[in-house]
Amino acid sequence: MKQIKKYAKQYKGVDMAKLMGANEDIFPFVIEEEKDHFMTMWWNKNGGMMTILDEDSVRSYATAVYLKENAYPVFKDLKEAQEYAADRDWPLNFFVEPIEPDQNA
Repeated sequence: MKQIKKYAKQYKGVDMAKLMGANEDIFPFVIEEEKDHFMTMWWNKNGGMMTILDEDSVRSYATAVYLKENAYPVFKDLKEAQEYAADRDWPLNFFVEPIEPDQNA
């Protein structure tokens, strides 16, 4: 991880959301279950939530850091992201199974 963080510095000052193609129809967010363990995803107005698969671990890390530092949504898990989307009537898609609330919580 130390090397990834070092190489990710090359993206300093780059609008990673713009580089990814974010616009009014697709909006990036981060799921960070624990420090340095994250997943970057899209909300697509037509298709709902979709995982962003990036084989470049340096760019992926730089993107997550950028999104976190620039007030994009960050969630602790997929369930929290789904609840946030449902509260705002944002679409969910068939690629992500809805996580039912824990009835025992």
